[in-house]
Amino acid sequence: MLPSRWLAVWTNPLALVVSIPTAPITHFGRAARDILRPYNQPWDLNSPEALALRSEVDLYKTLYAQANLDREFLERSLASVGAISARGGGPVRLVECSIVGTSAGTSGGTAQLLRLNAGSSLGLLPGATAFLDNDSIAGVVGSEISSFSAFLVPVERLSGIAVRLFPDVPKSSDIASYPGAVLRPTGRGTWSAEVASGAALTIGMTARLADERWPRIALGARVGEVIAIEPIEQAPLASRIEVRPIVSANSISSITIAIPESQP
Repeated sequence: MLPSRWLAVWTNPLALVVSIPTAPITHFGRAARDILRPYNQPWDLNSPEALALRSEVDLYKTLYAQANLDREFLERSLASVGAISARGGGPVRLVECSIVGTSAGTSGGTAQLLRLNAGSSLGLLPGATAFLDNDSIAGVVGSEISSFSAFLVPVERLSGIAVRLFPDVPKSSDIASYPGAVLRPTGRGTWSAEVASGAALTIGMTARLADERWPRIALGARVGEVIAIEPIEQAPLASRIEVRPIVSANSISSITIAIPESQP
């Protein structure tokens, strides 16, 4: 019960007397422990074993990311197929394609033809409409089709497309109240059109397909966006607009092509 500083004066020498005889036994016990259970040195991070484990970890990280990306692509594909199937225009068969190359011999501001990894063996037909992101027209299938490949004509290369111009928030259910236009290429990757209408035109209006020559399933799909408006001096009630395609040929990696079932 005495304070420790008083006890240390005579307990420390006594502890030395007791520990001296027991030290050999302690060393022997430690030696026996090292023999029975050797001490493992920490791993060297640059050792072959460590490098192999790090390589396996990186591989599993890659496989995990790949699985997530595959799932995301499949979910997006299913959503696209469901959205396009819900459009009117009769029964259609949907074919998903990827862009695997471009045509040779084209340059400048004109978009190249895009080579698809699908052809007549999957039912592709010239003029079939290609969609991107459910509601945007990416182009049409060209006339050159083989069994396993075909060419896509990007929408920005097409001319004479009849469209209707819709504001961001439609204010009327009367389709005739929205101005119509015929898009023609400018050579800069955009279209121009003259709009003879008293309706107000604004930047950002959406040009939706209203061309009877196209399949019914494509009607109403997004084609472009109004980026410039200027008056026409000779026609006070008319304006000249510039329309930028919603889908650029450089941004296409995969598309969904709608083929009407009524066609052979």
